[in-house]
Amino acid sequence: MLRGTSGNLLSNPTADMVKSIPSVWDETIVLPASEIGETAAFARRRGDTWFVAITNGPSARTVSFDLSFLGEGSYKSLLVRDEGEAAAVKVEHMTLSRGNQLSANLRSGGGFVARFNR
Repeated sequence: MLRGTSGNLLSNPTADMVKSIPSVWDETIVLPASEIGETAAFARRRGDTWFVAITNGPSARTVSFDLSFLGEGSYKSLLVRDEGEAAAVKVEHMTLSRGNQLSANLRSGGGFVARFNR
């Protein structure tokens, strides 16, 4: 999902997401979309900020998940999705809450990452 040399990573549209990912977590939830050998899907929390990361195996697929792990209220969300060709990504900003559901169209070997903060 994020490829390149160290020289161009900071200008990459996903740099804000990558820089915000903590190295230590308060909570981890394995999402139901996970399938051993095929797809790994996790929701992880640090403080009041949640991240969702999905990595896909060899077959393209669509993964849907709800946001019931979020607390009450609205969250500013940053989503990074696979987009078309192998190295392309789509970055989206939106406001979501625990009642929402998301889906990610994952290409072979692709992924999805999202950040939700108040």
